[in-house]
Amino acid sequence: MADRITHCPPYSYLEILPIVGMGGIALLKAKVGGDGRDSLNGNEAKKLEIHKILLRRRYLVVIDDIWSAEALQHIRWLFPNKRNRSRIILTTRLMDVATYTAISLNIHMMRFLDDEQSWRLFQHKVFGDQDCPHELQSVGEKIVKGCGGLPLSIVAVAELLSRIPRTPKLWQQIEINDGQLGSVLSLSYNHLAPHLRKCFLYMAAFPQDYEIRASELVKLWVAEGFMIEQNKSKSIEVAAEECLENLIKQSLVLITSRKSDGKIKCCRLHSMVRDFCVRQAGQEKLLLSVMDYFPTPILRRHFLPQVLQNLHRKSVSWHDLQLRNSMHSSCTTSVICIPQRGYRPKGSVKNFTSLRVLHLLRRNGYAYWELGQVFELINLTHLASTMPNGIVPPAIAKLQNLQSLIIYGSEVHLLVEIWNMRKLRHLIAFSFHPLLLPEGATLSLDNLNTLSMATNFVCSKRMVDTIPSIRKLGICYSEENFRVGHHLDKLKHLYQLEKLKLEMHSSFVPRLNPIFPMFLKKLELSGRWISWKDMKIVGSLLLNWELYFIELN
Repeated sequence: MADRITHCPPYSYLEILPIVGMGGIALLKAKVGGDGRDSLNGNEAKKLEIHKILLRRRYLVVIDDIWSAEALQHIRWLFPNKRNRSRIILTTRLMDVATYTAISLNIHMMRFLDDEQSWRLFQHKVFGDQDCPHELQSVGEKIVKGCGGLPLSIVAVAELLSRIPRTPKLWQQIEINDGQLGSVLSLSYNHLAPHLRKCFLYMAAFPQDYEIRASELVKLWVAEGFMIEQNKSKSIEVAAEECLENLIKQSLVLITSRKSDGKIKCCRLHSMVRDFCVRQAGQEKLLLSVMDYFPTPILRRHFLPQVLQNLHRKSVSWHDLQLRNSMHSSCTTSVICIPQRGYRPKGSVKNFTSLRVLHLLRRNGYAYWELGQVFELINLTHLASTMPNGIVPPAIAKLQNLQSLIIYGSEVHLLVEIWNMRKLRHLIAFSFHPLLLPEGATLSLDNLNTLSMATNFVCSKRMVDTIPSIRKLGICYSEENFRVGHHLDKLKHLYQLEKLKLEMHSSFVPRLNPIFPMFLKKLELSGRWISWKDMKIVGSLLLNWELYFIELN
């Protein structure tokens, strides 16, 4: 039934098949709409007839490519449960449908096919029970390999090849990313809510096979405003994380690794899905992946100035930003930049006066923006970059709309002006030098959710009052700087803190007191933080049902 997916609308086929030894054969077909409306709707007599047929028999029901739990809800009463080993098999791309407990008890997750399985599926779809002719085998294997083990793409390509003359010359002209596959993926895409479509298409900004950090993606979605209309009862970051989970449940995004607490750490797009994503993002003018549309520097030099006039968001190479004739870049609101080796490290954003998002992918530690230009971008809400010499100048305070500041580097110097940025939600670096509070001033970064990693952090009462909403805190200490004056006992007053990471770069074990906040959910201790005799401190945290993970490195 998988071959029907390539040319059918989102309907499911319900087939009642005979079981050996039933003492009779009954065959019945019906369509079940993905939105819960079925072709039996309004025909109660036919529904009752189906129910009576199944009532007298042991049956196997196969429901293929179902798109909603509501559709199952409408038809489940048709299937009587006489405990006679009858079975229902359901296929779907949606995890929510698969876990619909009224129907599904056992879930089998389909995985990518290996080369042998891919070839077997392809050969069956094109040639049936016959073997592939010798003259087509080489080109056929090359086509199948390009499908990357994705059954949908293999079936789509096989469907196309089965309709054309079987000659090596014609087969060599077939593009794997044919519109046939696009029509298959469009079923999943069209099923998404509008804000999920934006989130999905935004992933076209990342290069092929790039492992996307979930935390990086979530912050970008928030900065773009995709979460504005979501549930007000939860934090905007939690809403974005749920969006990523939904895209994974829709089988559009792949998980590549998880965190120690089970949450998503990294993800990526399958090459076939990414090709669809890039095309769709360009067609809907949500984002343009410049290097996909114009793969050579010559093409980009010629067309990029015209492109910049029409699209607000774009993914570009580091070199593309150096083009002097990009005079229309003032309409650009978001730039995802891909560093390249061999080019000068300093990047210009002189003409990008409307930028809200400026994100440099983390690939090396040499590229950085012309800071004098960056600090004039008063609308900027998200900045991810390296900083020359690891110093953040006082002019950073000009960016009063900045919500995320991500700095790729260690021993980053932050001056006291950082505390004037009242909208800041995330302040992240590999490590910061000790954070200083200005003398005599009363400050409060009420929106700050993340601070990591703060070196030799002094958790004084004044510091606690300055960051009352902190949820994620990373701290590291060295042997020569660890002392009682860091006031770690005050951590317990950070009432919103959920995740705490403590690193100790030393050869001795400090004496700890119970300092941990009441609602802590994750604690990570790295280095020689605690002796075995003090493990009761960690044990006492387990009495708090909120704490679900402790990691000792």
